[in-house]
Amino acid sequence: MAQRLATNYASAYFAMNEQELEQFVKLFASEKIDVKVKICDNGDRDIIIEDKSGDIQLTFRRVGDRYSCESSYVIKDLTLANAMRKAMKTFKGHGVVHRIYESFTIVYHYDEGAVVRIHELSDDGEEPIFETDAQAQVKELEALFQKTGSELEIERIRERTDRLLDLRNWAKRATPERIAAIDKKLAALAHRLFVLEA
Repeated sequence: MAQRLATNYASAYFAMNEQELEQFVKLFASEKIDVKVKICDNGDRDIIIEDKSGDIQLTFRRVGDRYSCESSYVIKDLTLANAMRKAMKTFKGHGVVHRIYESFTIVYHYDEGAVVRIHELSDDGEEPIFETDAQAQVKELEALFQKTGSELEIERIRERTDRLLDLRNWAKRATPERIAAIDKKLAALAHRLFVLEA
């Protein structure tokens, strides 16, 4: 089996509240990874994570009661790479991650913590490995809408809307081709929210 040389987070984006940010830090600590938190005067948080090749600093900028972090970094330590993969899933991260091997690279695309696309890059070109079915995402959204309890559903829709708005702001710079798909999801959520609140 090929040995991974490094994991390159070409782009990574997280948005969360203060409680989730505390859980984010605890996730790394529970994996026996050295992590420090520096609280800045303006309320921003610098999360410093130790890697074999040097520290990784993630700056979470505070806007109201939410924090967002947009960054890129290379991880050499396999334990840290696995912990960061868990963090992407648990905290619904967005990003493009390159797992680098000697003669090829596997590229993962994350959306809301889920892998939506995987492809292999090598000297022979690009080979698709996996891509999610858009219909599955629509069914997941419909399942959310079918949940009983209007207040609970309204709360979840608002949380998802916040995450999508954060993602839209990030996508303007990093992946502008995703704006139309994000806007479509936001429109569906706005319509559902209107129906529930009527």
